[in-house]
Amino acid sequence: MLKKELKKKLTIYCVLSFYFCHFVLLYLVNRKVMKHFLLVICAVFLLTNCKKKNLEYELSGVVYDKSFNSPMANAEVTISVSKDGSLYTLATVKTDNQGVYKYTMTRDKYHEINIGVSVGNYFEQTSSTTLEGLSLDKSNVFDFNLYAKAWVKLHFVSDGTKKLRYFKQAGKSGCSECCESGEKHVYFIADTSIYCINDGNTPYQIFYDIIGGTDSGTKNVTTTAFDTTEVLINY
Repeated sequence: MLKKELKKKLTIYCVLSFYFCHFVLLYLVNRKVMKHFLLVICAVFLLTNCKKKNLEYELSGVVYDKSFNSPMANAEVTISVSKDGSLYTLATVKTDNQGVYKYTMTRDKYHEINIGVSVGNYFEQTSSTTLEGLSLDKSNVFDFNLYAKAWVKLHFVSDGTKKLRYFKQAGKSGCSECCESGEKHVYFIADTSIYCINDGNTPYQIFYDIIGGTDSGTKNVTTTAFDTTEVLINY
């Protein structure tokens, strides 16, 4: 709405300026003032006062460490854009001690704007928008909640004669490093381990049962950030 109002006001200003110059020109020409000189003066006036103004957007937000429940200082926030079929990085800024970042972006013919946060041993996050989704009259806020990486070791131990099935009930899913969801099996193996990634300092839980037997149950742990936590299933 604000962009349309600015454009409308600028158009009205330019039209009024043009007619002002026009009438001044007619008035002065009738008094035998140099016509070409006045035309140049009016042209300069219009060009310097009616040229398109640069529009700016402020991007801001807070990066929060969800694993340790605190603002994240010195996190890198990268602003990239797509234009003419290519992806460009506009800037990379860092958060302050309160986890706050700010960046002022000049309007251009961008198809999409991406704001991404990357910190070592944390899961990356990205938020995307378009110019139409941004405001000129207030800061555009994009907050991020980051989790530290953690791992769970599912340690299966048996006499090697049993068939076990299990599935995840709680834990991270949907990421490129995550273990697949759904029912899984461990057949006739005496000792094996499976490693799965999880959000740091959050629960991980599985349900298991012995195929053809009566033994079943749940196992759950809180996975320590930046470390591996073992879940022992002895059946």
